[in-house]
Amino acid sequence: MEKGVSGHTEENPLVSIIVPMYKVENYLPRCLNSIASQTYDNIEVILVDDGSPDRCGKISDAFAKEHSYARVIHQANRGQASARNNAAGTASGDFIVFIDSDDFVEPDCIEYLVSLQRKYQADVAIGRFRYIYEGHEPAVPRNDKNEDKVIKMNAEEAIIRMNYNRGFGAMPWAKLYRKELILAHPFPEGQIYEDLATLYKILGDCDTVVLGNRKIYYWVQRTGSTMRMKFDERQMAAMDAVTAQIRYLKTRYPGALPSGKYRYTAKAAELIAVCFNSGGDREVFRRLRNLMKRYAGEVLKDTHAKATMKVRILAVRLGYLPARIVYAMHEGTKRRVFR
Repeated sequence: MEKGVSGHTEENPLVSIIVPMYKVENYLPRCLNSIASQTYDNIEVILVDDGSPDRCGKISDAFAKEHSYARVIHQANRGQASARNNAAGTASGDFIVFIDSDDFVEPDCIEYLVSLQRKYQADVAIGRFRYIYEGHEPAVPRNDKNEDKVIKMNAEEAIIRMNYNRGFGAMPWAKLYRKELILAHPFPEGQIYEDLATLYKILGDCDTVVLGNRKIYYWVQRTGSTMRMKFDERQMAAMDAVTAQIRYLKTRYPGALPSGKYRYTAKAAELIAVCFNSGGDREVFRRLRNLMKRYAGEVLKDTHAKATMKVRILAVRLGYLPARIVYAMHEGTKRRVFR
């Protein structure tokens, strides 16, 4: 049966899949093939060519020509936030799913998310993901252990779980959203880490959020992605985002404040990793270490904080060289675990 728009019903809602793209022509075909393989039929696919100088636009046009449920938006390069906002504003679906153009999904990704939403009447339904390291991409068999497990949350519980990275994080993908939530909270344009500045607000407006235990999304760790780019001043937008979240939690969800402080500290730790991956500028390290100090003492006492985060905090306290050694060990362990 050909996919496409077949009306809006509670049992069979229309889902708009939004794919922003820029300089990913080598990854885009796999992403699009995974979307074309979806078992859920009532979809529209909005591909946003964000002024990409490579063949992304042509690949997208060819896909839309072949598949009636897909269309392409060509825009001048304005960044992922603009691409997502632009597409969301034109989406016809009851729900929105974001897929990054260098990633790919399981064939039942959308069907699974819709089934979660329908069963629990959720505002946001979330699936699990798996890391895939570029150049070391193993077969991706489904892990069936505890696959039927589902966690139902209110807004505060969802924010807490997101901040501690317990099953999901502040990434826009692997999630199904009611469209009105995305329209109410557009991604801030002109900055990176726009998702970090937005996801807590979206979850904060939810009555029900559900997290399923099925791995439906594959997050490709590639050279040149936002998470692996060289450090520059734009990266500090992340610290502005986590600082704004702490202000938000103080007024809206004070019970989630410890998780917000953990997120703040974890983001400083992540930027230190970016610093080391960029050659290890000592002045940048000192600057980030000073930011980390703000809540480090509280995080070290936080029983919900991950042990690996506490080890990194202690290493940073010891200084540049101990931190660099511990960070290198942490990255190596992570690669071995997720390959």
